Amino acid sequence: MQRRQFTHHALKLATIASLAPVATIAHAQVFPSKPITILVAFAAGGPADTMSRIVGQQVSAALGQPVLVDNRPGAGGKIAMQALLKAPRDGHTIAYISASMMSISPLVDTQLGYDTTKDILPLTTGLRGSNALAVNAALPVRNLRELVAYAKANPGKLNYGSIGNGSWYHLATERLLTGLGIDATHVPYKGETPAVTDLAAGVIQFMIVSGATKAFLDDGKIVAIAATGNKPAKHAPKAPLIRDSGIPGVADYEEMPWIGFGMAAGAPADIVNKLHDALVKALESSEVRSRLALIGDVETSTPAELQAIIRRELTTYKQLITSGRVKMD
Repeated sequence: MQRRQFTHHALKLATIASLAPVATIAHAQVFPSKPITILVAFAAGGPADTMSRIVGQQVSAALGQPVLVDNRPGAGGKIAMQALLKAPRDGHTIAYISASMMSISPLVDTQLGYDTTKDILPLTTGLRGSNALAVNAALPVRNLRELVAYAKANPGKLNYGSIGNGSWYHLATERLLTGLGIDATHVPYKGETPAVTDLAAGVIQFMIVSGATKAFLDDGKIVAIAATGNKPAKHAPKAPLIRDSGIPGVADYEEMPWIGFGMAAGAPADIVNKLHDALVKALESSEVRSRLALIGDVETSTPAELQAIIRRELTTYKQLITSGRVKMD
């Protein structure tokens, strides 16, 4: 009797095990089974919302389900991320993510409540590119060596702007100044437009600028003297790379703001792969590239590549903050 019960139990387990691959295949075939939601941590109408909607249209066509954008602005992205982590981990909810949300917020928000390296799985970058270091046209500086010489000859006279305290622009500039061995006073602004307006007027002397400032560059009121990344800045193609300046302290300098998409960790691998492939296909389509051209450079990645970028940024920015170089007050 005991032997017959054991045999029956063993056969049942073997049957379940044999069906596991079939279940996995079926699982992959039914995803997605309902609309996919993209959580966006910013209000409708901005670059994050625009990119998510443009990409979402192509993902919808590829996966055969509607893709909805759910705007959850506020708290530096925390509201959207909390909503992501509360949603079922079945791939039907993903989120817009950025360097600020994934690599800076964990260092400045002690009440974040989640670990961006463990709780959130990055799927791919969407836009990633070089920005430009620009100076006021009246400043007698046209390259990094001249900036260093000017700073040392005029201590306490250089001010730079950023879009806010603790922003990517703030941290990227402080990393640059550390490598150059010079100091300048940080002036935070509530957005890039007022900052670059003051740069053109000479209120501040330099700052890192995005493609949104191209009109200022074109009219000659500000001058791009270097690019922050591993390729020329699209809005200042003639500006040399910072790391190619020959200055030892910035030989490994690479700062490229990025935005992309992620999901809560823990979803089945087949769903992760399907979402990644659909997002990359959408981003690399000629239609999406042309529609996103005014926002930035399309650049996709694997989840592992984006995870490596995030970990590298976390290490770099933590060093700046713990060293006292960056004051978050």
